[in-house]
Amino acid sequence: MAAAVVNRLCAPAALALKRAGLEYLLFDEARAQAIRSGAQEAVRVPEYADGGERALQESAAGSQNPARNTRKKNESQVLPRDSSPRPGTERPNAAPSLAAWPADWQERLKKTRGAPVIWTYWELGCDLCGEPEPKRRDLLRDLLKELAHPPGTHSFWPLSLPRQGEDGEQVLEANAPIFWEGIRLLHGRAVVIMGAETVLRALALPDRLLTMCPFQQVRYQGRLLVVLPPPDLIVREARRIQSLREFLRKTLTPFA
Repeated sequence: MAAAVVNRLCAPAALALKRAGLEYLLFDEARAQAIRSGAQEAVRVPEYADGGERALQESAAGSQNPARNTRKKNESQVLPRDSSPRPGTERPNAAPSLAAWPADWQERLKKTRGAPVIWTYWELGCDLCGEPEPKRRDLLRDLLKELAHPPGTHSFWPLSLPRQGEDGEQVLEANAPIFWEGIRLLHGRAVVIMGAETVLRALALPDRLLTMCPFQQVRYQGRLLVVLPPPDLIVREARRIQSLREFLRKTLTPFA
């Protein structure tokens, strides 16, 4: 009897809340259970809201302010739950032991300084092994200078290295297993990936991460992956560079 009275009294209120747009939480038990268990969804940040070795590595070191940035971490930033695949699934092929790496990859690792934040993009192998493309070099130098992180916060590790193609011309060849093993050996805690789906595929990421958009971040295998537009596109969209700087400052400062 009492239960029937309660149901009769509460039904109009529940219907009113449903009409007000709260049906998603009130009437979707699965969603409510997920929220109660603390599950989180990947945070998507909207896109643009309104060489050699010495040159790039010096940009990472020389452009950073020795004074540690003590700015308080942005408490409103919410990171997603670790998206690491289950053991035995969706992981890149295991990298060979360091001694079995191709000589050029071994040499590249020796020249690369470990850091908590590691940057990569498709053309990085060419920029490290030859003369850096001036606009890309200047872009990265200016971004790091603006961040003003302590020296040693940032480093560069390529996902591909140049090879001589069948026609005799230089081509870039990706090696995802070695890339991720290099990230581990360099103690990278955040990986900044400048590129679109093609670059994400070259990194052998799981299918569910191939749709990541610029300014999206997700945790993968215990590290934060941060996707940015390709460097050449950023150069062309220079008028929107300030939004990029603000995003990087909020996202990467906790690793400095």
